[in-house]
Amino acid sequence: MQFKYSFRAVLMGCLLASASFPVAQERAAMKVYTDKVKNTVSPNLHGIFFEEISHGGEGGLYAELIQNRGFEESRIPPGSVVENGMLNANPDKKPHYNLNGRASDWRMPWPVKTAMPYWKLSLGDNAKVNATISTEKPLTTATPQSALLTVEQLSGTGKDYFVNEGFWGINAKKGESYTLSFYTKTNEAYKGPLTVVLLSSAGKEIASHTFKSVDGKDWKKYTCTLIPSETDGKSSFAFRLESTGEISFDFVSLFPKKTFKNRPNGLRADLAQYLADLKPAFVRWPGGCFVEGVNVESAPNWKNSIGPLENRPGTFSVWGYWSSDGFGYHEYLQFCEDIKADALYVFNAGVSCEFRSGTFISDGEVQTVINDVLDAIEYAVGPVTSKWGKLRAQNGHPKPFPLKYIEVGNEQHGPWYAKRYNQFHEAIKAKYPDIKIVSSMGIGDINRRTLDSIKVTDIADEHAYKSAFWSFTNYDHFDNYKRGDYEVYVGEYATNAGVGNGNMQAALNDAAYILGMENNGDLVKMSSYAPLFENVNTRHWPVNLIKYKADSSFARISYYTIQLMNEQRSDENYTVSLQQKPSTVKKARNKGGIGLATWDTQTEYRNIEVIQNGQTVYKSDFVNKADEWQSVRGSWQLKDGAMAQTAQGAQRLMILKDKSFDTYTLQLEARKTSGTNAFIIPFAVNGPNSMLRAHIGALVNNSTIFEIVSEGSVANVSPTKRLAKPIETGRWYKIRLEVGYEKVDCYLDDVLLLSYTEPKKLIGIAGKDKETGDLIVKMVNGNDDAIETEIEFEGAGEAVGTYKVYTIASDETTAENSFADPKKYVPVVTTGKTSGAKKLVHSFPKYSITVIRIPTKK
Repeated sequence: MQFKYSFRAVLMGCLLASASFPVAQERAAMKVYTDKVKNTVSPNLHGIFFEEISHGGEGGLYAELIQNRGFEESRIPPGSVVENGMLNANPDKKPHYNLNGRASDWRMPWPVKTAMPYWKLSLGDNAKVNATISTEKPLTTATPQSALLTVEQLSGTGKDYFVNEGFWGINAKKGESYTLSFYTKTNEAYKGPLTVVLLSSAGKEIASHTFKSVDGKDWKKYTCTLIPSETDGKSSFAFRLESTGEISFDFVSLFPKKTFKNRPNGLRADLAQYLADLKPAFVRWPGGCFVEGVNVESAPNWKNSIGPLENRPGTFSVWGYWSSDGFGYHEYLQFCEDIKADALYVFNAGVSCEFRSGTFISDGEVQTVINDVLDAIEYAVGPVTSKWGKLRAQNGHPKPFPLKYIEVGNEQHGPWYAKRYNQFHEAIKAKYPDIKIVSSMGIGDINRRTLDSIKVTDIADEHAYKSAFWSFTNYDHFDNYKRGDYEVYVGEYATNAGVGNGNMQAALNDAAYILGMENNGDLVKMSSYAPLFENVNTRHWPVNLIKYKADSSFARISYYTIQLMNEQRSDENYTVSLQQKPSTVKKARNKGGIGLATWDTQTEYRNIEVIQNGQTVYKSDFVNKADEWQSVRGSWQLKDGAMAQTAQGAQRLMILKDKSFDTYTLQLEARKTSGTNAFIIPFAVNGPNSMLRAHIGALVNNSTIFEIVSEGSVANVSPTKRLAKPIETGRWYKIRLEVGYEKVDCYLDDVLLLSYTEPKKLIGIAGKDKETGDLIVKMVNGNDDAIETEIEFEGAGEAVGTYKVYTIASDETTAENSFADPKKYVPVVTTGKTSGAKKLVHSFPKYSITVIRIPTKK
């Protein structure tokens, strides 16, 4: 399906089309040197990365509607034990690969509270039914658990149910078909029948089918089609019990007939279509941390994820739930082919997540993993005469799949990892020289210790989770990289701090980051946003690209930003210069209220004073005027004329009510009484969850930093500066903030600690579409003003005819799409005309991401 841009020309045309404009407050000039090609832009720059996190597959992309279909989700993952409600993934204290022989004591809460998660009995009065897990005579040895129901007495109401809630509801659509299958066996006392139903959220049967005879001591499969008479996005599935005796169930599966490409065991159509519409060059799978496992025993193995679904034991996700592996290796490769994307398969390198147990296999066992990886490649691309190529053909796909890349592990790093990587690289290249091999670099920038220890690096995988404004402040990040005989893949990137759960501020920063990658196309060849999916009922990561629940979904502004950048991608970039002209009117960038705060610290504040133009405009009086302040979080108490925070915890906050200042001096006194850090002084406060703040004694009382709080999410907006010495407990300090139009200085006892200046927020590049000859200008305006920009072409070529402008814009940085309005912020297309021009003037709206495609002639 092609993405259909939203046309709002009547609303936006005057603002966006390049013609005559009134005088704008802000101006800029961009020169595009059309005779100076800076570099090429990789056609493979934009891919996607799928990981089983936040139920991205189970209850998400994978279209199965029954949660815990095999009754296996109370199993404890291999190599682990549960102690006092916590999962211990390393009970034998095996050494961590990166702790010099020491063991990690990492544990996580064990989420399972019942033997049959997501299943329950719903019975009428006087019914006597018991449901237990059985391991006797299992359906398969790979999935040994099943549900055993002992029905001693029915209620007589006809409403005795064994219910599955689905994934926080089942999306039943009126008139559509759903395929049900399950296995059952009974004892001799059970006489049948058995009815299967879909129950509305009000408890009404909206679809049903009755099996008249289900008796038999051996497992037998039953199937039927259910067609709901009503639509209900929060329905559930149930067996209606109609006989006494014993009846067992296993592998209960319900799929919509309408899946992506209508494939059996397929994908949820709306979510898969989002991915297809991104037109990704590749798909990275299955992780991420998921591929590492909580320990080496529980790490995923592709061989367990192919073949009959009943024979797949599943994988315990490091994010705290089981994956059925119904979306397994074969299905992944098939999906890549369906959306015309290359496959990038990530395998476990014999080591588990370093942020969890970090256990690993011995060097002597590595050859086993090498053999597994070579088998995986053979399954994907080997001839049908090979062992695994033959199995692929038997599974319905004799033609090779589009496997192009292999990645060795995830986020491992250092010489130990490099030594292991070298073994994999040598073995894979010897048999499959055309496969490109990706090396892990840990978290953050390219890890030089890792890179320098690797013999041959095809592609280095850098992971880049950034805070608000980082992409503007560090736009030249990749410009400063040392080039070598390798390419860079930004395997995971996102602006995920200081942007709430993802908003326009995140999209602006993501767009600036993408422009930085495009502008370094000689180095950065591939990228993929992360994480991809979030079932809103189970968030494991603060910011995710596509959100959904059982019956609806929406993509964030960052999704449409990536889509726009990919569809309107230059083949080569020109050298450009972009200068934002000084503003004709000074504007206070840090306007707002003031506050007092702490983080895991007990602190007292007093003598708070705000001075403007040499005059005191506010002075605190906590004894007589404590009601001027609003306690937001924590326990604030008056002590000897000071306001004291006495509670432990994050983001304890009090704000001054009904006051706003623009440029001013804020001075106060502060004393730490106990705790971990020291002082937090909020300013530019625009609500309890929106502010800037100076954090003195951050990072366990070692540093000073400026931070932003956006929708409750905290991020650093300045470099961290180490304190000369930690803040002393029991001593009063003088703090002063000099809040200027754009710059803020933070003083402690009259000594300057740190300054913060709002970064440049206008970023632009320009390049050429070689096929059409079009000039493509991309601009990100993160400012709160529109910027009228003169775009001048210096060199060969001039603009001709009708050009298109694609703009994503909002009035607030907190704006975002939603379930209620899923496409409120998408690219808006307008047009303009020119004839023989070497110059255009365009007003880029505030908080906007814009692409201008301009036809040219020589």
